[in-house]
Amino acid sequence: MRSICFAIALVFSSPGFGQYYFNDILATQQSNAQYQLLRGNKVKKVVATSFEEDHSATAGFLLEQELSLDGKKLITRSANISGKTMETTSFYEAGKLKRTQSYSNGIENKMEYGYDEKGRIQSFTLTTTDTAMKYKSVETREWHYNALGQVSDVLKIKNKTDTSIAFMVLDELGNPVEEHWKKKNKDTETYYYYYNAAKQLTDIVHFNTRLKKLVPDYMYEYDEKGKPIQMTQLSANGGYFIWKYIYNEKGLKINETCSDNKKALIGNIEYRYEY
Repeated sequence: MRSICFAIALVFSSPGFGQYYFNDILATQQSNAQYQLLRGNKVKKVVATSFEEDHSATAGFLLEQELSLDGKKLITRSANISGKTMETTSFYEAGKLKRTQSYSNGIENKMEYGYDEKGRIQSFTLTTTDTAMKYKSVETREWHYNALGQVSDVLKIKNKTDTSIAFMVLDELGNPVEEHWKKKNKDTETYYYYYNAAKQLTDIVHFNTRLKKLVPDYMYEYDEKGKPIQMTQLSANGGYFIWKYIYNEKGLKINETCSDNKKALIGNIEYRYEY
C-alpha cells in the first residue's frame, strides 16, 4: 500500500513545476489557515497512522507534527517504508508562515516567505543545498498585484540568471483563471483555474501534449462549511487518485483515504491530536 502519498496532507512541501498561483498563493494561505486551526484548538501534537488493507499498521510509516509552546515553530517528521526520512521546521510570525527548513538524505531546502504591508504574499526564496554534490541553487519568485489588489503576474528567477514570467488572466470577480508562462518571449506553459459559486477552486487544468487535449491535474469538492472533502489528482500513467477527507467537530482532519481510478483502496490514514 502506497500510504506515504498522504504526506502532502501535513508536510509543507516545495512547489513543483508550474501552477505557482496554486503552489505559492493558495497553498500558503491553506498552510496559514491550518496553523491557525491548530493554535486555536491548542493542539500540541498531531500523529498520523497508516493502515494496510487488513487494518494492520503500515511498517516504517511516520508522519507527525509538534507545535512549540510559544506557537512560533512547527516541526513535521515523516518517513516511508523505503526508509526515506524528512524533517521540516516551519517558523511563524504574527500568525503567518515566514520560513521553512527541511532536510532529507543530504539535501537541505530553505524557503523564506515575504509579505507586503497588506499581508499579501509578495516573495518566495528557495535555497537548495546538496552537501554530497556540493551544489547550491537559489530560486526567487516575486508576486505582483494590480491597483485593485488582485494578482497580476509572477517573476521567477533561478540562480540570478534564468528568468521566466507568468501573467495571470482574471475573471470578472478577480479570480485568476489562466496562468501563462513565458521565457525569452516564448510561451512555455499555461494552466487554467476553475471555481464554484463560492469562489472556491474546483479544477486545475493544463494542455497535455501527449493526449493533445486539456486534462485536469486536480479537482476539488467541498462540504457546506467550505472544507475540502475530496481531491482527485491525475497520475503519471494517465489514471488518477482520489483522496477523501473526514473532519471532527473542531474542523480537524481525522481520516484520509486514497483510491485509484479502479476504486481500489491504496491508502488509509487516521490522525490523532494531543492537547
